[in-house]
Amino acid sequence: MKRAIFALVLFLLFSTACSEKDKVDQPVNHAGNNMKIIPESPNSKDIVKLVVYDDCTYNTLSKNKRAGKTITIEKQFNSLMKVVCVTKNDTIVIGKLPQGTYNVNYTLIDISQQAPQNITFSFAFQFDVSQ
Repeated sequence: MKRAIFALVLFLLFSTACSEKDKVDQPVNHAGNNMKIIPESPNSKDIVKLVVYDDCTYNTLSKNKRAGKTITIEKQFNSLMKVVCVTKNDTIVIGKLPQGTYNVNYTLIDISQQAPQNITFSFAFQFDVSQ
């Protein structure tokens, strides 16, 4: 019962978050999606990081890839494991980036074979790196 309620709440949060991904001029602080780029105004000398707040410890980073101006970050979990979600803040190092506007595509994937839809959460946003 608790699992069903938790899944429903996550679904509602994710469905509303996905509707916001079409906005191009989003701020760097994505508190509504429990994410934040640090530093807030990165330059080409800074090491850029993505902080995911209140992330379940069983969500593991499976991809952190940059291709041109697109950064793809994927995390995965297995819902069949029925592990309790212990939350923590996760910091993903993106690295030093040249000046420009970058697109970040963040995806959380359920790798369970019985999951009706493997992509549980997907969110995209942009941020700028100055000289």
